[in-house]
This record gives sequence, C-alpha cells and structure tokens, in this order.
Amino acid sequence: MAQISGYSKKKRSTQSIFLLLIILTLSTFIHIWNPVGFPAFHVDEGHYMRRAMQVLQNLGPQESRITYDYLYDHPYFGQLFLAAALSLINYPDSLNPSSNIHSIEMLYLVPRVLMGILAVFDTFLVYKIADTRYNRKVGFISATLFAVMPLGWMLRGIFLDSILLPFLLLSILFAVYYVKRSGSDYGHNNGINKNNILIILSGIFLGLAIFTKVPVFTMIPLIVFIIIKKDNGSTKNRLRRLGIWLIPVILIPMIWPAYAISAGQFNEWIDGVMHQAVRESIRNLRTSMLLIFEFDPIILLLGGAGVIYSVVKKDYFILLWVLPYLVFLYGIGWVTHFHWIILFPALCIVSGLLIDNLIKTIKFQKIKHLVEYGIVLTVVISGIVSTTALITSNLNASYIDLYSHIVKELEFHNKKTDNQDNNDGITLIGSHRTRALVWIPKYVFNNDFVFRDTDIPNDNFTKPLQTNKFILVADQNLFTRLTDRDYVQKYERERTIASLYYNSSGTIATFIDRESERYNFMNMGENYGFGRFIEVRAN
Repeated sequence: MAQISGYSKKKRSTQSIFLLLIILTLSTFIHIWNPVGFPAFHVDEGHYMRRAMQVLQNLGPQESRITYDYLYDHPYFGQLFLAAALSLINYPDSLNPSSNIHSIEMLYLVPRVLMGILAVFDTFLVYKIADTRYNRKVGFISATLFAVMPLGWMLRGIFLDSILLPFLLLSILFAVYYVKRSGSDYGHNNGINKNNILIILSGIFLGLAIFTKVPVFTMIPLIVFIIIKKDNGSTKNRLRRLGIWLIPVILIPMIWPAYAISAGQFNEWIDGVMHQAVRESIRNLRTSMLLIFEFDPIILLLGGAGVIYSVVKKDYFILLWVLPYLVFLYGIGWVTHFHWIILFPALCIVSGLLIDNLIKTIKFQKIKHLVEYGIVLTVVISGIVSTTALITSNLNASYIDLYSHIVKELEFHNKKTDNQDNNDGITLIGSHRTRALVWIPKYVFNNDFVFRDTDIPNDNFTKPLQTNKFILVADQNLFTRLTDRDYVQKYERERTIASLYYNSSGTIATFIDRESERYNFMNMGENYGFGRFIEVRAN
C-alpha cells in the first residue's frame, strides 16, 4: 500500500514538473520571440542602455550634466546589473558592431533577450510564490496567466521595472518560505537558525529592488505583514526578526544618497528626487488604468475581482501588494504603462486564486473538471492569441532605419573632420525621445557630438550651440510643433528653434513608419518610437 502511495506521489510530481516545463516554454516563446520587432523602442530604454554603457566603459554609474540634465533620477543598480550581465558576453565588442541596420538591431536584441530571460525566471517565481502561499493549482494557473496574457509584453522592454521585478519576487518568495518554514526543524538544524537566513535574503533582494527604483519601497508593508503575521514568537522576537530584515532594506538603497553626499551633491540629489516625484503629466492613474484595460481587459477585470474577493476573505496578501503602490502612483500623478509591471504578478496570482476558489464551489466532480478546464483554457487561449498577434508585429523598422542613418552621419562627420583637421564638433538636436539615439554612436562607436534636447523646460534655446554644424531630428511631435505657424508664434522656444535651426537647414532624409498602420488594435498607437513621420535636417 505504501509502495502504491509512493508511486502515485512520484507520478504527480512528474506531471507537475512536466506541466511547469510547458508553462516555462510558453513563457520563453512569448517573451523572447521577435524582441527587435515588438514592442516599439521607448526612450527610457535608451536612457538605461546609455548608463549601462557608461559603466562598461568604466565611467561609473553616476551621470553628469554633460550627458543628462537631471543628475539624480534613479538609483544605480539598474545600470550596474545591465552592465554586469552584458559584460559576460563581452558586449558590444563580441557583436563586431557597424553602422548597418543588422548591427543596430543586434545591439538592441541582446539586452532585450536578457529582459526576456528575466521574464521567464519571473514566471517561475510567480509559480513558486502562489504554490507556497496557496496551493499548486493556484501556482500553475497564476504562472500560466503571467506567461501568456497580453499585459506581459511590457516585460520585453529594457526598463528598470523589468530589471527589479525578479528581485522583488525573490524577496516575497523568501518571506513566504520563512512563514512556511517557521516553527519547523528547518529553523534550527545544526545550531544554525536558517529562518534568519531566509529573512536576510528577503531583505537583501528588496533592498536591491529599491536600489533599482525607489517606488518599490511601497512593498515594505507587504513583506512586513508576511513576516509578522505568522510569527508566533514573543513581541521581542518578532521585532528582532523584523530588525534583521530591515537592515539590508535600508542600508542597500542608502548607497545612493551616501554617494551624493560624498560627492558634495546632496542638494542635486534632493532636486533630482523631487523632480522625479512631482513631474506634471496628463498621464495620471486613471488614464493609465484605462490604457491598461485596452491592453488586457481580461487580466485587469479578473485581478480587480480577485482583490475584492481577497478583502472579503480577509486575505491581505494581495491587497498590501497592490494598494500602497496604487496610492503612491495616484499621489505622484505621473503614471505610464510600464509602471504596471510591478502589479502584473499580483494580478495573475489573485486571478489564479479567484479561478481556483470558484471551481471549488462546484459540488459535482464531473462538472467541476469540465468547468475547470473550460475556464482556464478559454482564458489561456485568448491570451495566447492576443499576445501572439502583438509579438509577431514589427513596429521598429523605420526606427532602426533612422538609427542606422544617424550613426552613419555622425561617423562620417567624425572621420571627415579628423582627416581635414578642422573638427569643430557637431550637435544633434531633437526632442526628449531623440535622446535614445545617443548611446550607440557615442558609446559603441565613440563618435564625438553634443546632444541638445528641445524639451528641457529650462532651456529656451537662447544660448547658442557650441558647434557650427548640427543635425536636427524632427520626430512627429517636434515636426508638428516646428511647422505649425500658430504654435510657433505662441511659444518662444519653438519660434527660436524653427528660425535658427529648422528653417536654416536642409532635409537630408525622411522616414515614414507605414508598419504601425497595419497594427490598429489593442491601442498599438501607444507603442510609439518617434511617430509615423520623421524628418532629418542638417546645415
């Protein structure tokens, strides 16, 4: 009888491993297929790659005003992690980079594949958290939703949120492990309190997540709740373990302001943090939520219903994951789509929990299995179909063409002026999105040029350029501003730029993004690079 029981347990374990491998394979396809084509390259990806390249070139993690106008906007771990991971393959030298289109694609492909690998690891962590906190079935449903639902496309971008997510999930997982292990022999084997090790690891990984992006501090109440809720020891013991956990949570992020103080730039640090926190934008929480609903209504509705169900059942695990972060986003008033990356695992887990509990309410076994497979397959198949339509699209063809052209122009200028010994430099002018064109020519090909941002509030372009030559990249937004007579007459800065640089230069190239017109669904218009029309001018 014991042999039969052991065989049955081994069979279930084998089936679980096989099912998990299927989910991870799906996740690999969803997150790594066609990384260059979708989603459209975002300007923030250029920021983080520029900073990673500075680290790779031993310039340190801290930018100067020469490269960016706001010295302190985010901590350092994002660029340190990216640089460390890319250095393992001797990036970019191992790619033998050149200015052609294929080479530019490869320079973007490698870090985006890295983001895809992190997303696959995230899928596994979502399974482990849900399995450990609830049960294996919830774990499988949650991981499957995380792997295939359309909202997961955000993880494909080179964002700090994508980088920090595995560290946040590891912190939550170790805290959940601590709850499961506390009170067992696991905690005191060989005279070593291994529960303390779990708490320390949870604190280290949350500290690293906050050291990547500060808003993750809103996850502190969640993990404090996990640790304190199930600790049956004395109040003194609880406070001691909480103190052990808090030490790395506080000390690791403190590296950032400590550096600013050591460099005599604490006031700049305050200014940078305040600027990042109080930026004005029409993209508030409500607008962002409506956008996310267009991207993935199923997971948002399921997740919302699941949160309400959790409150009714007094399960505050998901509520403490979601609510403090949403309150923070509401408070800052500037919310973009990738800010939802931190909430995506919570929405998947609570959706898995809701589906599992709904199925349990069915009393008849045959009907229960039918409903179980029907609900899960319906959600999963709709997710796969929608997500596949997204990831097989190509939104970056014109973006790569433009990037290759700019690299060639800057490379040609540098070679020509070196040979003629009259190098007075060149300035690249463009909107804040155009800053994404800086990192490859400057840090991969070592071209010497200055970037001038037309969107910096305190720069009205009354100060002349430092170089005689310039290239102006007018993306769709800037082109509209510089060619609209009423707009030019109304705003002094646009009038100055149009008069001194746009009208005094000639068109050397135009780029039309016809591909994006083919993908008019699920609000694909939000996946913009430079817009549908770009004009490049030079003097």
